[in-house]
Amino acid sequence: MSEYFQIIKGKISDLKVIDTSSAVFGTGALNGLPAISQALMGDNLAAASQVATSNRYEDESDFLNSVQYFTCKIGNLEVRGIFCRAFFRNGDLVEVVVEPCEEDGYLAYALRRPIDHRLWLYPWAMKGSKANSKDALKSVGRFILSIYLCNLIFIIALTRDLGAFIAAFCIATTIYTLFFFIGYFGYKKLLGGGSKEADKIFATLGYPDPETVDMEKEFFEVFINNKSTSDPDFYFDTTTEEYLREDPDGVKWVTFYREAPPIPDYITVIDTELDDNLEDNRI
Repeated sequence: MSEYFQIIKGKISDLKVIDTSSAVFGTGALNGLPAISQALMGDNLAAASQVATSNRYEDESDFLNSVQYFTCKIGNLEVRGIFCRAFFRNGDLVEVVVEPCEEDGYLAYALRRPIDHRLWLYPWAMKGSKANSKDALKSVGRFILSIYLCNLIFIIALTRDLGAFIAAFCIATTIYTLFFFIGYFGYKKLLGGGSKEADKIFATLGYPDPETVDMEKEFFEVFINNKSTSDPDFYFDTTTEEYLREDPDGVKWVTFYREAPPIPDYITVIDTELDDNLEDNRI
């Protein structure tokens, strides 16, 4: 398997979007789709079906059901994939990070719309693996450390002799160290499930250190920590129709980027705008 994806450039046409909830709750929305499409949806549908059976997990069910399957054409090439909210439209000029399917067409892992610097990403793929590990370390570490210090103060206040303090200190330290590792690896698994895909996506898009890319931080750099959208030299034109469109509710794993790095020469790029009759010559 290649360490890089491919990129398809061109305009979207024949766009079809299906909510996973439609398939889960019996409308048969996936009937008639190619086998690769249903296989692609399998894990998401199974997870959504399981949590949907219990009122206790209503929030999780709603979250999983927000994932949408889409299929479209870029030029003459068929592209399909899963994003949280596939609210791009026919006619949008995009760059899609793809992998050829075994049967036909391409599977999308990211979709970039240059006119408004919008980036759709594969579920959980907002951060590279190192960025995700760093975030897990900070988040879990701060939480566990704060509780541990409170517990340590409690131990100091209650213990009357040095032996009891040392015993309580050792027990508390062991327990909270165990909690830290459980929380750390659990956090990475839960919120970093797409980090390996993220590394490959960002490497394909030309980021020099893809494992450290954090698109959540990038979003804040675009709108909060840097220029104002009213600045004439803002990163993109904020008066375009694409930017002014209202986002749907429940958007996740969709962000903005500041500057697009150059795509490396060794990445396979299929530009369908250069040849409207381009056929599916997959590599």
